[in-house]
Amino acid sequence: MRIALDAMGSDNAPDVELEGAVHASLDSDIEIVLVGDEVLLEEKLKKFSKKGNITICHASEVIGMDEKPVIAVRKKRDSSLHVGMRLVKEGEVQGFVSAGNTGAVMVTARTILGSIPGVARSAISQALPTIYGDVVMLDLGANVDCTTRQLCEFAEMGIAYSRYALGVEEPRVALLNIGEEGGKGGAVAREAYDILSATSHINFVGNIEPRTFYESKADVVVCDGFIGNLFLKTSEAVAYFMGKMLREYFESSSMSKIGAVLSGKALRQMRHRVDPNELPGAPLLGINGTIIIQHGSSSPRGIESAIRGARVAIENNLNDHIRNNIMKLRDADISSGDSITDEKDDSSKLPEASEIPETPEEVQ
Repeated sequence: MRIALDAMGSDNAPDVELEGAVHASLDSDIEIVLVGDEVLLEEKLKKFSKKGNITICHASEVIGMDEKPVIAVRKKRDSSLHVGMRLVKEGEVQGFVSAGNTGAVMVTARTILGSIPGVARSAISQALPTIYGDVVMLDLGANVDCTTRQLCEFAEMGIAYSRYALGVEEPRVALLNIGEEGGKGGAVAREAYDILSATSHINFVGNIEPRTFYESKADVVVCDGFIGNLFLKTSEAVAYFMGKMLREYFESSSMSKIGAVLSGKALRQMRHRVDPNELPGAPLLGINGTIIIQHGSSSPRGIESAIRGARVAIENNLNDHIRNNIMKLRDADISSGDSITDEKDDSSKLPEASEIPETPEEVQ
């Protein structure tokens, strides 16, 4: 298996990418193709006594974190993102991982690879830790405003990811909303609730609130990208606040410090459980290729985890299952005479700047 890695993407590129790639390659049979400045990467690789199965594919340009995605994608045709996506399209690699400008990753993937037939918009997903296991959430920032059709597609893609990448046999699907009643939320959320409730092949459990999300009341949680990204960033902020508060309490007295020592193992396990660098990246679902997005501030362990996530998606033929699920949704629409099948797939055109967030959304 060959997986391409954008070696120039993260905040600390290329050192983080190289270390993560070396670890991933040494621990598996994956051949990793580093995409970026060939001279720089060869020089940096010299410090590793053991490198595993790593090759380099030259790319002369880099799209920075602060660049406008659509403009940068149009101007920089030899960027590490372009070159990596072309490797996927040409079948030279089976997947691509990047911790770079998320908006640019989305635009490049949509432009070069296109969407799976029947998918109007791709979605950023993530398996987030909860009390009783991981829950797939999407969209986390790719689409600020979503139609009913797109939310239903997200449900189908999330089901495929939960079942075939996480091993959940019969994923429960829910909509993230301000209340559990079916009449809650805006018109799109209410219509999606009605359609998913009537779709027999989806195990729809209704609306859930943020609190019940972390109680593992569903395996797949669907929302638009604005809500999803806000939920994610709020969760991160709360986790940071709780961690800081715990440290302050443990350091407040001698007895508290003793308590910290005694509970050290449990605290380390908890930190490992919620560490974004342990999560298998954020798959960009609905694209004709396996694309994994990682946070720009990722550690080498984060890069390694994203490569591992790409491998799982490839080995389980995730995109084939998404195609099948989208066809099920279309068949259900046709049998019910629902109008949402009439929404056109606009993935073949390069999006306008207004369709992409002004600032890169980095998903943890």
